[in-house]
Amino acid sequence: MWDMIKRFLKERLLLRYRGDGTFYIYVRFPIRINSAIKYRLLYANRPIQPDKIVFDNYMGKGYGGNPKYIAEKILEQYPGRYDLVWLVSEEELEKSDFPEGVRPVIYQSSKAYQEYATAKMWISNYHKIAYIKKGMRKREGQYFVQTWHGSLGIKRIEKDVPFLRENVNWYEMAKLSSSMVDLWISNSRWETEIYKRAFWDVKNVFEAGHPRNDVLYAEASLRATKKVRAYFHLGDERILFYAPTFRADYRLDCYRIDYAAVRAALEDRFGGKWVILVRLHPRVRQYAPMSIPKETFVKDATSYVDIQELVAAADAMLTDYSSCIFDFLLTRRPGFLFAPDEEEYTQERGFYYPLEDTPFPVSHTCGELVRQIGAFDEKRYRQDAEEFLEDKGCIEDGHASERVVQKIVEVMENRESKER
Repeated sequence: MWDMIKRFLKERLLLRYRGDGTFYIYVRFPIRINSAIKYRLLYANRPIQPDKIVFDNYMGKGYGGNPKYIAEKILEQYPGRYDLVWLVSEEELEKSDFPEGVRPVIYQSSKAYQEYATAKMWISNYHKIAYIKKGMRKREGQYFVQTWHGSLGIKRIEKDVPFLRENVNWYEMAKLSSSMVDLWISNSRWETEIYKRAFWDVKNVFEAGHPRNDVLYAEASLRATKKVRAYFHLGDERILFYAPTFRADYRLDCYRIDYAAVRAALEDRFGGKWVILVRLHPRVRQYAPMSIPKETFVKDATSYVDIQELVAAADAMLTDYSSCIFDFLLTRRPGFLFAPDEEEYTQERGFYYPLEDTPFPVSHTCGELVRQIGAFDEKRYRQDAEEFLEDKGCIEDGHASERVVQKIVEVMENRESKER
């Protein structure tokens, strides 16, 4: 008890000698300021800059995603017209190669809050939860474009996921973040319906296609492929891109495959020499050293900033439940699903439709995966891919960035149509 009293007095009392023989005792009391009030006091009274756009790729994860391809199209079509600010973590800043005209600012720094408070437009592919916690709110005169990061995805998202709904704090902030969105970017009739179902009160959806998928078409695809092959020092080897998603309990056993057997099956079925690029989800990236084998034909691509360039460069793709394989489907190249924990994952997260309803061969063991590769029917796969994309109302054509940037410029120049 006496120790508690001493600790309290030490924390609360400050003794100062004045120099004239007298002492003063100051009593300290902590003052807590509501984060929303603090944000308003420090940032929200600053004038909004009509030419400023702030970008955020998945909570500061580097120069990639839909925001990257929107920024690059703006730079191409309107060089020097807008102040483009990119929020990036200190770790990712070292890896990212920002073009001239894109100004990086450290994610969640005081400068980042100032940029958000004074930007006319926010462009992001994830919730603003980290900033909402600190009191940030969208101001009158600001516009929020949400591109999200899925694509015709199979796994349930946001309020459709039981374990996310149980997290009351997350749920309320995600709901608040969604309520601030002025425009959602979709690539299909299917995705639009998922947005309306999973993101609470969604009103304005622009079916323009995903800007990041423009890199899968024509010259952009060739440039990305050349860049990836140079980065990993590849010659004429063909590429299997393996991109598993994360599990809520961070288990790692689901990532273990017989890489040598998979490689041999690819070479037997498709010919040539193959390498396997493995990119773990950002949430489990710290486990890459213990999950990815040290084989000459296996390359750790977890730290490669722009996953879409890896998708563009791949000759075949493998995942479990990641939506990026639905981007890859646009290339019509071979794709495979390896789902060793399908039953468990169904209980944990759930799906919008069965894995078997996709064009991809589904396997649950490595032996089954090897057999699926060996028996791959390219003609049937292409036919199934066309039917799947048509059924989902997919509109991807390599020109999504142009459509989205046109909409952005209308807003920035106060020429937004009344009908969206």
